[in-house]
Amino acid sequence: MRLPPPRLPALPASLACAAVLACTPLSMAPAYADINDGQRIVGEMSGSGFFLKDTLRIESFNDPKVDGVQLYLSDFQKPLTEKIVAGDVFTDPTLAGLTCSARGRVVVGPEAVTTVEGEEVFSEARSLLFKSLKVRRIIDREGKSVVYVLYSQKLDKSNDQDGSRF
Repeated sequence: MRLPPPRLPALPASLACAAVLACTPLSMAPAYADINDGQRIVGEMSGSGFFLKDTLRIESFNDPKVDGVQLYLSDFQKPLTEKIVAGDVFTDPTLAGLTCSARGRVVVGPEAVTTVEGEEVFSEARSLLFKSLKVRRIIDREGKSVVYVLYSQKLDKSNDQDGSRF
């Protein structure tokens, strides 16, 4: 039995691939240069699948305004071929995890923001426009703790099942 070839528009897919390759270095770079200095890949593994495998990556980075803290961001990426088939080439998933560990004495620098809104420590684009993954630091002076929050933010809430921009 012979199966018909998949019905994919050739020209838009090739244009999408070219656009992704041209925009990838700009869209995937973290927004803060200080973090790049201490950022490194700790682990990387492939998920299930025969040909198209998701990749789980664990990255480590420092908070430039808090000494003695190591942050670990676990994140997965879909392969480009799967994005093309799904018709969503310019978007990456925003599901991620964050772990923090103290590497000794934790010292909050004087330039760290201490308001209730906290301060953004890390931001990474997850689509060509309007969607990002962020890490925010909040300092709890009364509890003598530093809290890190990981969240995604998007401009359009129409494609979210909860109708939220987070």
